[in-house]
Amino acid sequence: MPSLSTTNAHGTCVPWVTGSLAALLVVLHIGAAGVFGDLVYDRTAILNGEVWRVLTGHLVHLDWNHLALNALALLGLGYLIETDGPGGRRNVLAVLGASIAAIGAALLVFHPMTILYAGLSGALNGLFAFICLRFFARTRSWIWLALLAGGICKIAWESAFGPAFSATLAWPPEALAHFAGLFGGFAVAAVNSWRRAKQSWYFGWAACPFNPA
Repeated sequence: MPSLSTTNAHGTCVPWVTGSLAALLVVLHIGAAGVFGDLVYDRTAILNGEVWRVLTGHLVHLDWNHLALNALALLGLGYLIETDGPGGRRNVLAVLGASIAAIGAALLVFHPMTILYAGLSGALNGLFAFICLRFFARTRSWIWLALLAGGICKIAWESAFGPAFSATLAWPPEALAHFAGLFGGFAVAAVNSWRRAKQSWYFGWAACPFNPA
């Protein structure tokens, strides 16, 4: 059960992690003229030691339209994960962390032609994948896998034919970053599934009358 400090008057979990991250995106964008150049993913700067850009590049955006799309998606996806029982906040941070790490590694190792990168959309794909897999595991409803397949097809379409929903952006979406973000969501979902299976096996074995322990 959530502690009193993390619930509202009605006992409902308050997604303060998601809300705080969305607010941070807005604050950074308001000060974008002063911080964008210091925070954006810049391959040359990263290779020269400014490794923080692997993280902070996801927190800055090209314009208000770019920010609005990502912030609204973060609020929706983050809310679904963060309020989904104990461990929700940890899952939000774990998926974002895994997705950002996967994107940074993918761009640095496999896509050296990407010199500059900004925005949270790649990591948001990780949240989306995690939600689809988590709710499929719980409900066994194929609609969640269909949604996930649709998301993968969207990224593949943008890779082949250009952006589907962000054609007005100054920089086109980076398909490899979006696929890497999905991988981050898959990874966290797989680890959580493994932990649940291990815990279930352990308690089942401990309750077994033939257990010698």
